[in-house]
Order: sequence, then C-alpha cells, then structure tokens
Amino acid sequence: MIRAVLLDLDDTLLGNPTEAFVSAYMDALNRYLCERLGVEDTLQPVLAATRAVMLSRDPLRTNEETFYTALAPLLPGHMDAFREGAAAFYEAVYPALRSGTRVRAAARPLVEGLVAREYRVVVATNPFFPRVAVEQRLDWAGLPVGEMLFALVTMLENAHFSKPHSDYYEEILARIEVAPGEAIMVGDDWNNDIVPAHRAGLHTYWIAPRDAAPGLEAAPVGVGTLEDFAACVARPGWLDGLAPRPLEPAQIAPRLNGGLAALLGIARQIAPDAWTIRPAPGEWSPAEIICHLAETERAVHRPRLAEIAQGGEPFLAASVPGTGDCSGDGWAAALAFARERQITLDFLAGLTDGAWSRPAVHHRLGATTLLGMADHIVQHDRAHIRQLREALGDTPPA
Repeated sequence: MIRAVLLDLDDTLLGNPTEAFVSAYMDALNRYLCERLGVEDTLQPVLAATRAVMLSRDPLRTNEETFYTALAPLLPGHMDAFREGAAAFYEAVYPALRSGTRVRAAARPLVEGLVAREYRVVVATNPFFPRVAVEQRLDWAGLPVGEMLFALVTMLENAHFSKPHSDYYEEILARIEVAPGEAIMVGDDWNNDIVPAHRAGLHTYWIAPRDAAPGLEAAPVGVGTLEDFAACVARPGWLDGLAPRPLEPAQIAPRLNGGLAALLGIARQIAPDAWTIRPAPGEWSPAEIICHLAETERAVHRPRLAEIAQGGEPFLAASVPGTGDCSGDGWAAALAFARERQITLDFLAGLTDGAWSRPAVHHRLGATTLLGMADHIVQHDRAHIRQLREALGDTPPA
C-alpha cells in the first residue's frame, strides 16, 4: 500500500530542460559573482564544491555544509562576499530564468489530489540548490510552498545526500516515516530518479515518452507523461495495489545511513535547553532517546549481528538497554551514535554474500536471519525517530 509519493521537480512537475537551464544558471551566476567579488572566475570553484556534494555520503554534514567547506579554500577571503552575492543573485537575477520554463497543467491538480487523499507528497529534487532557488522554481510550477501541503521539499540546507545515492531516498523516507515499499518515486531522469530509487526498494514511475524502453537496472511500474501518471493515480486501487518488493542486502547500508542522517537533521534543530526536557513524567528526554540509540547499537545490535555471522543459529535473548552513561549533552550523544553506526556499517561491508542468510532465533521475532536482524535495526531507528519527534511535539500526519 502506497503512503507517500515522491515527485522530482525539473522536467517532472516543471517543464524545465535541465541542461539548458543549468547552463544559463551557471553562466548568469558566474558573471554576477565575478563582478561582485572582483575575481576572474567563480564557475570552477562552484562546480568543484558541487561535485563534493555529489560524492558525499556523510550523514554528519548537510549538503550546504559540504558545499561551503569545499568552496572556502577555492575562494579564500571571499566567503562572506560570496554568500551575500549569492543571496542578491537569487533576488535580482535568478527570477529571469523563469522564461525558459513552463507550467505543466497536470502538476497542481495531481499534488492537490494526492494531498486530499492523505498521501505524503515530497518534492524530491536533487538538493544542489538553496531553499530560495527551489521555492522559486516551485512558484514557477504553480506549486508555491505556502499553498501546498508538502511533507518535505529537499534542498541544499536540509539534505545530507544527493541523487543518485540511495541514501538520499532513505533519508527522505526516514524523515516522513514511510517504508520504501510504501513509496513511489516519479521522475524523468533514469539514472538519478529511477535506478537509485528502485535500488532503495521504492516503486518508480518514469516520466518519459510512452515508447521509451526502460533499462535492465530497474522496473518502473509505468512510463509516460505526468498526465499519464495522474491518470494512473486516479484509477481506483492503482496505488494501493503496488506490493512491497523483497528486502535485499544492498538496501541495508543506505537505509542505516539515511536513518542516521534523518535523526541528525532533527537533532541539529533542538535548542540547547530542550535536550533534557521530558515530555511527560517517566518518558525519555531527547538526549536520553539518542543515548539509548548509541548504547543499543554498541551493546545489542552489533553483537547480535556478529554472533549470527559466526554461524550456529544462535538464540538471541531479550536485552533492553537503557540510556547508558547519558550526560544530557544531546549533540554529543548524537555524535557518539554516529560513531557506533559507522562501526556497524564497516562490519556489514565486510560480510560475504552468504553471511546475510545465516539463521538465528530471536526471542520475540522467532526464526530470522542476519538480513532480518539488520532490518530490525532500521525499524528500531524509525521507532525512536518517531519518539524523538513526539518528544519535540513534531510528528507527520498518520
């Protein structure tokens, strides 16, 4: 059953030939910033910083942090002027690029219809652009963020990964609390939208000519225009009839990394004095929730995986760790959790293909495998991300 629809922006919701738009955008930005900064070229530094974002799978840094960390040594002494110049560019020059785009008539009715039917709608645009640029393009598409009830819009400031990494899709799903099999990605770019979303376990719909031949890397549930997709959605039971696909070992690492990024995205927004506030007597504070995640990763999850990997069909007894040695410094706890998670990811990366199917018996789940217990960690993450959001009074719609 589908609960979330992820929609690409450029050449999906908005008629916007990507190559032509990016070329015009980069040329205008370079000319404007060179004049503002008094330098001969900003294009190559910006492209290099963008490549750093493209390559990053670091859950500790947003794409904005990755971009400016890479850019700073390439434009020494100009970072304040660059930020000010970029802000002025998006206000004074960027709006003129609208002339190269066109509204797609099906976009707004599609989004409004999905929201009315209580699907979580995500604008899953490659997050290389800052908020101001993404929101302007949504305006051009007739989908202003002030009027549309999007569950999430990905952008430079709030995403930790980019397409075509599966981690990008996994972070989205962790943030909106939807399983991969409960989501469909709709986009025009085969390599950025369809293939990585398929690998992450999502259903996909390819915005392409109806006679376009999908590659072997993915199997979209449909191919056609945005209007064609809207017609599919309008058919009774079409979305609800899409069944989840089988879990695969290759999905685990991006899922664990994406869940961590989603948690860190929430954590970085918590005010210092809010970390130790309990939402009700006897419930954990935000700091205690994250301490629990770090302690469980260290003392329960990883030892269980290692025991299963050794063979012998072990029995996994009940173990419910608390919050460990929790000082109340929530961000320090988040960093500790990130370190423990990386150790787990390194362990999983060293497994042979056959190790994933090794059996075990869980005290509550019954017969399982190493793959099943790795997925159990994903579900544990999701449960405590929800708990953290509830503690902060912020939960997505049911």
